[in-house]
This record gives sequence, C-alpha cells and structure tokens, in this order.
Amino acid sequence: MDWNDFAGRVNADPLVARLAAESSFDLLLRWGDEEHLLRVRDGRLQAHRAGPFVMPQCDFALSGSEDAWARFCQAQPAPRDQDIFAFFRRGEMTLTGDTRKFYAHQMCLKLVLAQLRAAGDDA
Repeated sequence: MDWNDFAGRVNADPLVARLAAESSFDLLLRWGDEEHLLRVRDGRLQAHRAGPFVMPQCDFALSGSEDAWARFCQAQPAPRDQDIFAFFRRGEMTLTGDTRKFYAHQMCLKLVLAQLRAAGDDA
C-alpha cells in the first residue's frame, strides 16, 4: 500500500471535502501486524505515521487481519465484504476506543476507507 498516494486520493476527493468537512479524529488502523495512525482534520487526511506504536494516542482503532483488510480493499468486494460493519458482525474486525466519536464521524471514515479500494490490488 502506498500511503502517500492514499493520502493524496483522500484529500483530492470532492465527496470527502463536501460531506466530511467538519470531521476531525485520530484513527489507529491495525492491518494484521502493521499499525498506521491516521490524523483526519476537517475532512482531510492531515498526517499518516506507520507503527509499531507503544501507546498510540487515538480516538478509536479499527483492527483486522491482513486477509480481512485485503478483502475489504478489493476494487469489487464480494457481498458482505463491502462494509466494515459486516466485518464487525462476523468478528473479523474490531472497533475499540471512543465509539461515540466513531459513530459521529462514520460517514467521513467510510469515505476515507473507500479510498483504500482505489488502490485495487496494491493493498
């Protein structure tokens, strides 16, 4: 995954700019054994840092296996692999941290995570 390219796609997406302009949060994304801290401010991906982290400061964390994220990131995901809530229900991904903030900013988060799909098989 080219995280710089990902940040560029997020920040260039007019839908993110329009629908997520008020969203600000820090997300810890656990992708198998990898950790990525994403800082979103006013609907823009302001910063990305790769882990591992000892005690990361974040609002909430999404954790999933490499296989689960790879299936989520496919350009045309299989039925029931297109939404993180489906992964939550099956126990393949977990959400920890401030769930109120997660739900308050879920539209922005979904739009940001959709940009992972734009990478296609690079993920």
